[in-house]
Amino acid sequence: MGTYRLLLLAGLGVTISLVLALAIAYAVGSILVPWLAGESPGHSAPYSSVFKVEMPVRSFKASSTKGLIEFPVSDRINIITPQYVRCPDICHWETNILIALFEEAYKANALDRIAFITIGLDPWDEDLNLASTYQEARAGEWLKRGVYWAWIYDNITLMRDIWNEYRIYVEKDEKTRLINHFAGFIIVKDGKVVYVVVPTTEGWSKPANVAKQIWELVDELMKATPQDHTHHQ
Repeated sequence: MGTYRLLLLAGLGVTISLVLALAIAYAVGSILVPWLAGESPGHSAPYSSVFKVEMPVRSFKASSTKGLIEFPVSDRINIITPQYVRCPDICHWETNILIALFEEAYKANALDRIAFITIGLDPWDEDLNLASTYQEARAGEWLKRGVYWAWIYDNITLMRDIWNEYRIYVEKDEKTRLINHFAGFIIVKDGKVVYVVVPTTEGWSKPANVAKQIWELVDELMKATPQDHTHHQ
């Protein structure tokens, strides 16, 4: 019953008003992403701000819903986003954008060139079983079609190292046990963060539009890397 209630909450996202949630998420992204990128946005659009970055990141071995993995996943473009299942609002908007990206990757016959990685934010109250249940509930059909979506949860020490490496702000409210955090998408290629995408307030409410903007970046990166074999889905 507890899992069912959490998934119901995930689908509804009604604990905090949408306006307040979007304002908080966008404010956090606006403050933290320029610090990560070290420069102004590469360009802004109605639905997101895109920061071009050249920042090498360490690889990690961590437990995930796909078993023990090493990430960033080599030979794939990694689309990384921070999330947690109990989140009352913004994380589930991130999932909506991810699902739209799954469709873009599927239509482009590129599922085996992309790894979708969720970096879990609540190792205190969540685990991989809960994350897996959430993934199946929200995107089970896409997982069956071959989408690589790994949700990472490991011990708190390792999770803190991962958050620090990717400059992901995480702060738990001890009273509510909710997590304040950076919300957005980090694109990694060849061991480097190359783009950080932060949806605008309008963008959070239009996930397909944000997904198309992210997909344009991913498509450019794929075109810059010649394929050595034909992909079949």
